[in-house]
Amino acid sequence: MGEALIDMLATKEQNGSGMIESFQKFAGGAPANVAVAVAKLGGDSALFGKLGKDQFGHYLHQTLTELGVDTTFTAFSDKGKTALAFVGLDDEGERSFDFYIDNAAHTDLTEADLVSTLFDRPRIVSFCSGSFSTSALRQVTEAGLKLFTDAESVLCLDINYRPAFWDNVALAPEVISDAAGKVDMIKASREELVDLYGEGQVDSKIQQWLDSGVSLILLTNGAKPVSFYTRDTDGTFPVPEAEVVDTTAAGDAFVGGFLFMMSNAVVNRHSFVQWAGNFEHILTTLRFATQCGAVAVARYGAFDALPDQSHMNDFVH
Repeated sequence: MGEALIDMLATKEQNGSGMIESFQKFAGGAPANVAVAVAKLGGDSALFGKLGKDQFGHYLHQTLTELGVDTTFTAFSDKGKTALAFVGLDDEGERSFDFYIDNAAHTDLTEADLVSTLFDRPRIVSFCSGSFSTSALRQVTEAGLKLFTDAESVLCLDINYRPAFWDNVALAPEVISDAAGKVDMIKASREELVDLYGEGQVDSKIQQWLDSGVSLILLTNGAKPVSFYTRDTDGTFPVPEAEVVDTTAAGDAFVGGFLFMMSNAVVNRHSFVQWAGNFEHILTTLRFATQCGAVAVARYGAFDALPDQSHMNDFVH
C-alpha cells in the first residue's frame, strides 16, 4: 500500500572533455518495490495506490503488470502527477534524494478507494510512513488499516522515513511512533530512528512499541548485522558480503524477501503472532531476506535490481 514513483538515477561517464552526468529512468517507490520483490520471487502480490495519468504513470503500470504484480487496486489519479525522485550516488553506492512530489498522484487517495474486495480476506499489508505524510492521506490510511485489521490482516510498517514527503515534518516523529505502535511488524533502519528520536532513545522506542503489542521489529544498520526484537527475545543476524554499486532497493528487497518467506507459513494475524514467537523461524527468514538485499545492492535501479527465483533457489530450501 503506497507510492510507486520514478527514480531518476544519476550515472557518470568520462568523455574527452571531462565527466558527464546524466539521469536514467527506473521504476521505483518503496511500497511498489516490495510488491515487485514478492512477485519476482514467485509470490502473490498487489499494489494498492494511485499513479499519474502521464507517461511515467503508464510506464509504471505496464512495468508492474509485466513483473507479475496484481494491479486490480492500482488506479490512475485524475489530478495528480507521478512523483519523481532524482537519486545521486556516491562512490560507495550510497544515495542522496531530491524529490519532486508536489500534487503527487500517490497522495490522491480517498475513502472511496477503500473498495470492499481489499478486505475480503486476510492479507499481509506492507506500507511505509509516507502513507501518513499529509493530513488527507493520513485519514484514508488510518481508515484502511482499521479495515485490514478487522479482516485479520498482518500489518507491516517499513518506516522508510523521507522528510521531503511530509507537509509538516515536525509532526513526523509523533505520527510515525503512534502508527508503529498499532501494527504487527516494524522494519526500520537505525539511522532513521536516530534521525526521528535521537541516539539515546532508540532502545526505549523499540521497547515502547513491543509493549504496545508489536510482535516483531527488524532494525537494519547498513552492512552491520540486522537486529531483531520480539516480546520474548532479541538477537542479531549477519549481513552477507556484497559488491555494492547502488543501495536504492536494498531495504525493499530485504522486506520483500522477508514477507515472501513469511507468507509460506502465515495466513492471518493469529498465525503471524505464533510464527513470530519462534526464534528459528525468524533466523531462517532473515537468512533469505539478507541475501535478497545483497543481490539488490550489486545492481543498479529498484525493480531491475530486485532478485528473482533464479537468484534465490538455493536459499528457499
